[in-house]
Amino acid sequence: MDKANYGFLPDDDLSDSQIYVTTQTYNRYAKEYAERWEWNQRTIQEIKKYNIKPFTKQVKKNGKVLLVSCQSGRDYFLLSQMGYSCLGVGFAYGLLTEAIKRVPNGLFVRLKLKSLPFMPESFDAVYADALTDVPKKDIKVLLRDFRIFLKPAGVLYLSLLLGKANVMMMNDLGGKRYMTLYRKTEILEIVKSADFDILWSETSLNTDPSLPKWFSLVAKKK
Repeated sequence: MDKANYGFLPDDDLSDSQIYVTTQTYNRYAKEYAERWEWNQRTIQEIKKYNIKPFTKQVKKNGKVLLVSCQSGRDYFLLSQMGYSCLGVGFAYGLLTEAIKRVPNGLFVRLKLKSLPFMPESFDAVYADALTDVPKKDIKVLLRDFRIFLKPAGVLYLSLLLGKANVMMMNDLGGKRYMTLYRKTEILEIVKSADFDILWSETSLNTDPSLPKWFSLVAKKK
């Protein structure tokens, strides 16, 4: 990717205004995002290797899965095709509209991630891929919420972007997007502090190799 289309900021964390701008970009350019970053065959093959395969090894077939920040429905589609009962939640109306177009029988709900309304022990697994739109100050509380929603020994899949900075800006779709970056040790510490045992983890290239790598993990509720 042309370096003019992304950059690393000195900010300590995502701001409310950056989250708002990101949401508006997804609303306006959902189709372009879906085609470029989610539904192309190269990305799907990588997702099957680094997301779906390690996740489904730990989650019983026909299990109830909450997909947090489900984007345009790609992973919802893949998991539902394998027999899982899925519920997708997201914050951007445009992406959810795109998800409904691409997965017509899917169940998608627009919710703020800071106030998810689910009952305790109501899911076998939480699947949170590319959770880049949550400020660092909120991530621990969100993971603790995930733990509450999970049944005993429930499974969490989580992937986050790696980087030395805390915030990255991208301007590849026609509008700006802002994303949180983490250090690997930071992610492991956060997950363990939320009372999860890490079962598997892996670092993988971004769809565009010039961009920061992903760090993915599967963990179990203690």
